[in-house]
Amino acid sequence: MARESAPKRTDKRRGRAIPKATARELPAEDFRGPPLGGASDETRLPSQTDTALDVIRSRIIDMTIEPGSRIDERLLVDRFRLGRTPAREAINRLVAEGFVKIMPQRGGTYVRKLDFDEMGEVVVAHQLAESILGQMCHLDDASLLPDLKAIQRKYTDCVRRREFLAITQLNQDFHLRMHRTIGNTLFYDFAESTHRHVRRLNVYIYERETADPEFQSAQFASNLDQHNQIIEAVENRDRAALIELLPDHAKYTHIRLLRLLQGKSVGRLQLNLSELQAPLA
Repeated sequence: MARESAPKRTDKRRGRAIPKATARELPAEDFRGPPLGGASDETRLPSQTDTALDVIRSRIIDMTIEPGSRIDERLLVDRFRLGRTPAREAINRLVAEGFVKIMPQRGGTYVRKLDFDEMGEVVVAHQLAESILGQMCHLDDASLLPDLKAIQRKYTDCVRRREFLAITQLNQDFHLRMHRTIGNTLFYDFAESTHRHVRRLNVYIYERETADPEFQSAQFASNLDQHNQIIEAVENRDRAALIELLPDHAKYTHIRLLRLLQGKSVGRLQLNLSELQAPLA
């Protein structure tokens, strides 16, 4: 008699399954994060709030809605044609994600600034997330390699077309696909939040690098090569290579940002996280 598979553990805070290291969770064409709820939810249509949240988050990431600007229900109703309830729920979720802050002293809610301190926090969190990923990524996930290769093909195409928002989304998909193998929902939430903020920082960098197209082309070529090296390490199940490659890849955001901010104090960006590359006990 075939042994019945064990039920998935669920995160009661979100009602979603904690992914198993060897399970194929999503088809190659969909890399937007772990499935919510049970198997029956995999085909559910997005709610108006989900759609509103995706649109507004993207506008914050690409800075159409500028850092530090006020954001409220009226703006979302008038500018994005949302209902009041989806607008209110979207703002609440953006507050939870850290993109929007409630500031009673200023009488409203505001998009999180992107100043030196903020950039420093994003860079540090990014290097921390990728350092731990190198140590804990489950390389025995049979679907990991084909999924990464599929994302990389899309990523390469978007880089060629210089579609900055899509580039940052696919880069996030690439790394979160690896984070999902760990099977720790708390850490996945941290990594997901971090990569969302990295997206906004990268759009900031890419937009300013357009002033030097030759340099930007070289940087994108390097990023593509780094992704290919990560894919090769996964294919070879080379843990030592991943422990080195992933934090070094994260540092590239730091390097590109420092070039844009030459001669300026960037505070916490100077923090050295090399000690995090040692394997966890």
